[in-house]
Amino acid sequence: MASRKKQKPPHNDALTVMTKMFAAEPGWNKGVADATAAAEIAEEVYALRERHGLTQLALATLIGSSQSAVARMEDGEYRGHSVAVLRRMAAAVGEQVSFKFIASTPALRSAARSKRSADRDRTRKLA
Repeated sequence: MASRKKQKPPHNDALTVMTKMFAAEPGWNKGVADATAAAEIAEEVYALRERHGLTQLALATLIGSSQSAVARMEDGEYRGHSVAVLRRMAAAVGEQVSFKFIASTPALRSAARSKRSADRDRTRKLA
């Protein structure tokens, strides 16, 4: 009996599959990046509140807002996060907010470099 080499099971990560299917569609990468950022912010808001043992209502009271506003901020599909409100939340529990910009793909980094180079060339021509 011939032995069969075990194959690695197929990778069924939904984002990977969807990206393979739709990456060429205009706006796909931006949509994924926006959704990822919104979900990450929602997770951070939830983690902040849980870390300090607060209910949504208690955190809302501390920042002068409503429970439903805090619930929206914890919703992974919500896209209206305000830096000012995030800072108020952090300050209310003695923490700070930190942001950083990260180039997500080599293609985006390359496009940004090309744009900066074109902008410098345009500026030199004007001078």
